[in-house]
Amino acid sequence: MNRPTRYWTRLCLIGLAAILLASGALFVARRRASLQGETLSFTPLTGEAEWDGDWELSTRGADPSQAGSLANTDRVTIPFDGTALALRVRRGDYRAYLWVSVDGEPANQLPHTERGAYLVLSSPDYEPQTDTILVAAGLEDGAHTAEIVADRGWDQWPLVGWQVRRGPALGPYDRALAALTAAAVVCLAVLAAASLGHRRNWKSEVRRVGEGKGRQFGLRRLNWFFGLSESPLCSPASFLVTAGLFYVSPWLPLTLVAGAALAILVLLRLDLGLAMVALSAPFYLHPRPLLGKSFSMTEILILLCLGSWAVRRIGARTPLRFRSWLSSSPDFAVLFLVLAAIASTLFAERRHVALRELRVVILEPALFYLMIRTTELPEKATWRIVDGFVVGAVLVSLIGVIQYAMGINVITAEQGFRRLRSVYGSPNNAALYLGRALPVLLAVASFARRRARRIAYGVFLIPVALALLLSFSRAAILIGVPFALLVLGLLAGGRWRWIALGLIAGAAIAIVPLLRTPRFAGLLDPRSGTLFFRLQLWQASWRMFTDHPWLGVGPDNFLYQYRGRYILPTAWQEPHLSHAHNIVLTFATRLGLPGLAAGLWLLMGFWKHGLPLRRNGDRDLRALALGLMGSMAYTLAHGLVDASYFFVDLALTFLLALGLVQSIGRYRTHEWKN
Repeated sequence: MNRPTRYWTRLCLIGLAAILLASGALFVARRRASLQGETLSFTPLTGEAEWDGDWELSTRGADPSQAGSLANTDRVTIPFDGTALALRVRRGDYRAYLWVSVDGEPANQLPHTERGAYLVLSSPDYEPQTDTILVAAGLEDGAHTAEIVADRGWDQWPLVGWQVRRGPALGPYDRALAALTAAAVVCLAVLAAASLGHRRNWKSEVRRVGEGKGRQFGLRRLNWFFGLSESPLCSPASFLVTAGLFYVSPWLPLTLVAGAALAILVLLRLDLGLAMVALSAPFYLHPRPLLGKSFSMTEILILLCLGSWAVRRIGARTPLRFRSWLSSSPDFAVLFLVLAAIASTLFAERRHVALRELRVVILEPALFYLMIRTTELPEKATWRIVDGFVVGAVLVSLIGVIQYAMGINVITAEQGFRRLRSVYGSPNNAALYLGRALPVLLAVASFARRRARRIAYGVFLIPVALALLLSFSRAAILIGVPFALLVLGLLAGGRWRWIALGLIAGAAIAIVPLLRTPRFAGLLDPRSGTLFFRLQLWQASWRMFTDHPWLGVGPDNFLYQYRGRYILPTAWQEPHLSHAHNIVLTFATRLGLPGLAAGLWLLMGFWKHGLPLRRNGDRDLRALALGLMGSMAYTLAHGLVDASYFFVDLALTFLLALGLVQSIGRYRTHEWKN
């Protein structure tokens, strides 16, 4: 490590220690300040207030009239003396709002529109509950006036009471703590960069996992057992049959026997186990019931692979050390994403749902990535994993096309417009996954050297492209696929650039009739339809991020925060949205600034390792690299207006691509010349 690096490392360590001490002191000071204040509670019957309109007051609270709440003439003016105001409200499965202003200005702790600040009375989970919601804080310690206007909500007794806080303001303490948190993130980023730059004498401690004898796995003590991997019983067909029996068997003894056999097969052939994980990813919504619980095959296979991976490392006496994995920028990015998600989960309002998403969307895909990165798979084994991913997409396509032809499990959209959804709950989710497989199939079918592989991938391309079209996903057809084709053509170079442009132009002409259909007409109308709701959603998501910039709202907490607090009154028709439908806002709202930084870091790491591979001398590997980059281009383009990462299948394919571009780099030979 050179002298400047040592200097910055020591400076950051000293800074982190100082931040820790300052944070502790601030926490103590904030606690004392909070104890010095007092909180007074009032009800409509006990508090001083001026009621305008036809309110009904009782021990239950205050209830506006139907006519007055629809006309917004039922309002209450509350004088109070303090630094903060909170309203105690009764929420549930109904649509209503309270518009709140303090001293003539929108309440500073609520989301707001041009009309003012609003409090959503729909509960996050639609269950009846009474909540105390802070509406104004950081006020001067003195007299203030709040005005509350009822917007719907009659017969619900929505206003239960209010609370007034008197004493020192806590805002300065919170802002100081936020600043210290930001400084800590900067110090950690500098330390990570310094560690990444210090690669002197870093040696890989992993052993090759391939097809041969046990010594090829580096497991001297288990030579005989792992020598069984040469047996025909360990073929891909055996894996498929055994996994299929385990998945569909209705008889418990057969299920247990098949599960035990599958565990043994994965133990013998980790490469095929990882391929099965890639294959099973799109079927995570269809779990396997087992002993009173339900588990997705993806989760089961990841855990079996983790056991196989651990046995290999223990048998080879090469326990995992950070230096054996954290040898590239993407490795640090994945670790940083995991740490950001853990921190966000700890402070999430609904921790039980955050913990589940942390497990299945963050930790398990990260373990999948870890196994790919620390297992030096031979090239043939790497292709098996890619084949698993491709076969999974083909199965999804075939299931969807057959269902579409038979009129089964089809979504009927605008004016009877039929849309394929296959194994997913939404056609858009099917398009999000299939669009990631399409560029890989196209690139290998176009550029690979092996004729058999080109033919196979070319045949697979047909059902995937057809299913993607029949999903009639506007983002996929108009944004994702054209952008992926453009990136493929530009990276392939030469005549392929013009071929890509020609394909895009031809596709644009071909979809002109679609633009006249109810599904696509009015797509760019900002006053109604999808674009209108996206704009409303992005506005609410931005407010959500600015309210929770440091850690976000937590994994899988977006839905509850959105429909229980941030949804704009004009967007009430679509309250069931679980993500921001934008890749930047999704990372930012879920995990805050650290999560957003991790997402950008992951993308930069992918392109840093991927772009040099466009000149790989091996045509097969070059084709695979081009396909993965086209897939990531599709992820970015479609992710601008839809999901990008925080689903099981999307997270696995994202990290699979990230791991594979680094694996391909190990096989690189000479440069490709056009």
